[in-house]
Amino acid sequence: MIAAGRKLGRFQLQRLSDGQFRMDGGAVFGVVPKVLWEKVKTPDARNRVTLATNCLLVRTPDANILIEAGVGPKLSDKERDIYGYEREPGLPASLADVGLRPEDIDLVVMSHLHFDHCGALVTPGRDGELTPLFPRAKHVVQARELQAWRRPDPRSKSSYKPENLGILEESNRLLVVDGDATVAPGIRVRVTGGHTAGHQAIYVTDQEQTVVFTGDFLFMRAFLKVNWVSGLDLYPVESMERKVSFLQEAARERQLIWFYHETEPMLGYWTGEGFEPV
Repeated sequence: MIAAGRKLGRFQLQRLSDGQFRMDGGAVFGVVPKVLWEKVKTPDARNRVTLATNCLLVRTPDANILIEAGVGPKLSDKERDIYGYEREPGLPASLADVGLRPEDIDLVVMSHLHFDHCGALVTPGRDGELTPLFPRAKHVVQARELQAWRRPDPRSKSSYKPENLGILEESNRLLVVDGDATVAPGIRVRVTGGHTAGHQAIYVTDQEQTVVFTGDFLFMRAFLKVNWVSGLDLYPVESMERKVSFLQEAARERQLIWFYHETEPMLGYWTGEGFEPV
C-alpha cells in the first residue's frame, strides 16, 4: 500500500527504500534480555538483526519533501561487511520508481545525523567527486544535532561521518532550526532527544490527519514498550520519559506512526493498548 502511495488529506505519502542493513542485536535492544528480543527480531549467525530504511516521501500541492536519506553508497568494504548492507534498490532508483528525479526534491528533513539516516545526501558523481544528491533542496537539521555532528563525543564519532554533510554546510544548503518549528506547510519538527540530544520527530499534517515519523526515537514497533530502550540511545531515561507523553498523544489524536527501521508493517496506530497496522 505504501509503495503505491497513501493519501493524507491532500498529501500523497510514499515509502522510498535505501536498502537494508544489520546491527548487533545487543546494541539495538540494550538491556532488554536476548531471550525476549529474539522473539520479535531473529538474529543471524553474527547476532545481527535486520533494519530497514523506510524513507518517507511527502508530495504536497506545492512541494516534494523527503524525510530521511538512508545509508548511501559511501561505506567501505569493511563497513559493508560489518553491517551486511544491501542497498538495492537504493534511494535514487526508488525515486525513479515513483516518477521523480533527485532534482525534483524541494526539502529534505532529517531526524538526526547518524550515517544510516543521512548517508545518501552526498554521493560520488561521475568523476568520483562528492556532490549533493538533491541539488535544489534545503536540508533541515536541529542546531544541537549539527553541533554533535561537528564535535561528536568518542562514542558517537563513528556514526557522525564528516563526508555526509560537509559539502551541504559549505554550500549553504542547510536549514538549521533550534527547537520545535514549522519547516513547510503541513510539516513541523519536534525535539524528542533520547537517542541523541538533537533528535527530532517529524509531523506531517493535512486536513486534521497526522503521520509522525519517529526516526530513532522509536526504533521499531518493539520499542512501543516504554521500558524497552535501545542500547544506542545516548539518553535512555529521557527516551522513556518522553515516550510516555508521545504515546498518550498519539493514541488521543489518532496519529499514524511511521517506523524508519521496521521490516514488518511499518505504519499504524498506537491505540493505548497495542499497535494497529495499516
